[in-house]
Amino acid sequence: MINIFQRHWHSSTRRSSPKPGNAAEGSAVIETGRQSNGQIIAETIYCDTDCEVGARLRVDPISFKIIEATWETYSLPVTITDVSGLRGVEAYFNSGRAISEAVAPLGPIAHTLFNETVGCVILSEPFMIKERGFASVADYREYWDVIYLNACRYYSNLDTASEQWDYFSYARTSILFNKFASQSVFARPGGCFRVVATYSDSFHEISVEFDMESNLVITRGAGGLLRAPHAICLEDNAFLPYLQQLAGYDAKNPVKKQLALVLGQGDGCVHLIDTVYDALVAANMAANRSS
Repeated sequence: MINIFQRHWHSSTRRSSPKPGNAAEGSAVIETGRQSNGQIIAETIYCDTDCEVGARLRVDPISFKIIEATWETYSLPVTITDVSGLRGVEAYFNSGRAISEAVAPLGPIAHTLFNETVGCVILSEPFMIKERGFASVADYREYWDVIYLNACRYYSNLDTASEQWDYFSYARTSILFNKFASQSVFARPGGCFRVVATYSDSFHEISVEFDMESNLVITRGAGGLLRAPHAICLEDNAFLPYLQQLAGYDAKNPVKKQLALVLGQGDGCVHLIDTVYDALVAANMAANRSS
């Protein structure tokens, strides 16, 4: 096999001092009465065989409202773009439409990266519970039990899950969250492809692998979770059958909602769905480069 295409992503959130003269944080404190510890910098850097780009958000840790949004291209021609249309948008669930409108002139990869970056802000929230207005860890757990009910394997089995999420016990004072992802596409004999995708963040680790015909029909799927916050996500290699069921699936121009149906939907894993989707997108990109 010959490696013909790669994609690499790194996302992170970290605490940062507010910029001089920036009044946004102070206004949040006055409005809510809660104290914040600086601001949040969230960013996603993406590098593939053809380009290198990045999305960065400066976010208020109390309101999660975006103070500043920046789009950068690091490969030639180098550009830095202030995305003013995202200022004031809450970096949280249901921000997708606002992101779509604000970054439309920058192309689909910008939309993907800013969505990724908002997702990282959300996954950093467990380390900002007091700033976000929750009285206790129990209150925060109850909040997620409601808003994420039936959204994944753990939240669809709260009555049988043997343990609760314990990351709240560990304070993070600088780097709040990290995520790494990669997809590598290999050429196989007869014009066929193999794609390997990995995902590793502060809470999860996933690996998937697919073999495909030259027309991108999947002939084999394998993989699963290596690390997860809950035992129920790891028991009996629960997600392998979903990956195996993708044999025969036409991976041309994949649609994430359709993949979610095949990959267990509410009894599956949103991060596994994302990893599979990114793998199939990489295969499409590689096939288009080869044609």
